[in-house]
Amino acid sequence: MSSPRSHGDVRNPQSAIRNDCGGAEHGFTLLEMLIAVTIVAVMAVALWAVFRISVDSWAKGTQFIDANQRQRSTFDLVKKQVASTFGAIAPIDLQTGGAIYPIFFGSETSVQFISLNSLRFQDSPGLTMVSYDLVRDPRGDQMLVEHEQQYLGLDPIRDTIFDRRDDRATTLFDNLTEFTFEYFDPGTVDRPSQWVRSWDARDIGQMPVAISMTMIVRDSKGGLLNRQLVIPIPAKPNDPRLSFNNPFNARPQPNAPINPRSR
Repeated sequence: MSSPRSHGDVRNPQSAIRNDCGGAEHGFTLLEMLIAVTIVAVMAVALWAVFRISVDSWAKGTQFIDANQRQRSTFDLVKKQVASTFGAIAPIDLQTGGAIYPIFFGSETSVQFISLNSLRFQDSPGLTMVSYDLVRDPRGDQMLVEHEQQYLGLDPIRDTIFDRRDDRATTLFDNLTEFTFEYFDPGTVDRPSQWVRSWDARDIGQMPVAISMTMIVRDSKGGLLNRQLVIPIPAKPNDPRLSFNNPFNARPQPNAPINPRSR
């Protein structure tokens, strides 16, 4: 025969369950909260560091791509302008006379020529007198600038047509450590073909076959990049005084015999 106490326990099982599980009703302790907050903070810092590194890498990659694209565009413009060199003949002084020579002068740091292409697209001056000059910026670094203006038949070797203080000078390449122009001499029977450091069309009487631009550029990180640009010049001296063809010679003469095959 069971005792009343044991019968009471069997009749009220829910009270026994509440007594056994009463500890589960308590919340997190302060130590557990501190550990959870610390873990979340460490994860947030790690995620932010990864995100910051990704953003910096993306920005540096974008800047590198933009710089390369700008430099490639400048190379293309320079190639187009130099390759469009026109073989204009310098005007002869009627009083002193002189030799016939094309307008082209070059040294290691400067070159002057006439081009059919202008970098100032809005001007479109037609024949353009162009000068590339190596100068220094206010910080002391070297840069290659371009001057140009419409060609009006003057000889730049005798007349100074460029103002080196012109604010409209176009910067082609900057952050230059070294820069050198060279000119390819096709040679003759008496002299071999070679690259030379200067070119005076008054003495040589012709233009070079190609121009070489060798430069060492300093990038944003301080590293040095070697660049070389070789541009062929297909133009030949264009002298209308030596190759003038009278267009009226092609017209039939009044007393000329008639070709029976033309009927």
